[in-house]
Amino acid sequence: MKKNKLLEYVKEHHKILLLAAISLILFNKYIVLITFLILLGILGMMSMKITSIVPHISIETVSASAVLFGFVWDWKIGLIFGLVFGMYGYIKLSIIKLKTILNAVLMGVCGIMGGVFASMGYSFRIAFILTFVVRIVLNNIIFPLVESDMFENLVHGFGDPLFNILITGQFMQLFYTLIVYLGA
Repeated sequence: MKKNKLLEYVKEHHKILLLAAISLILFNKYIVLITFLILLGILGMMSMKITSIVPHISIETVSASAVLFGFVWDWKIGLIFGLVFGMYGYIKLSIIKLKTILNAVLMGVCGIMGGVFASMGYSFRIAFILTFVVRIVLNNIIFPLVESDMFENLVHGFGDPLFNILITGQFMQLFYTLIVYLGA
């Protein structure tokens, strides 16, 4: 009985189903991109929320996601992702000060570096690590200029990048493998 209903549905809507199948084939890259933008954007917002609730703990994942987008889809996508989700996250948390604006800019810079290292032929893992080594250097140059709290600078100067390299990097490698598998 259910098989007949399914066949009737397919016969009745065959043009729409065919158009949907063709669209999935033609626009696979964009569908995967939009899906990962939404997924990693939500994950980034959640990680920023947790970071703001727990003092001196930093588990921000927007930078890592920006590297992934920069590496896979081009530096422009990584830059936009880092800037937009970084600023949106800080605005949503009502934490707007010079240091958070600079941090959001550095999130975008991570996306640029992901794209640059991809164009240089590095593997994703090496590009990811190099990006956060550069981020450590930039954090330790820029943050002391705008924030006098040395402990806070230490946590965010070393903590963010090290957490991203050691923990978030594993998840980003998994997402990268999945993206490559999906053919984006």
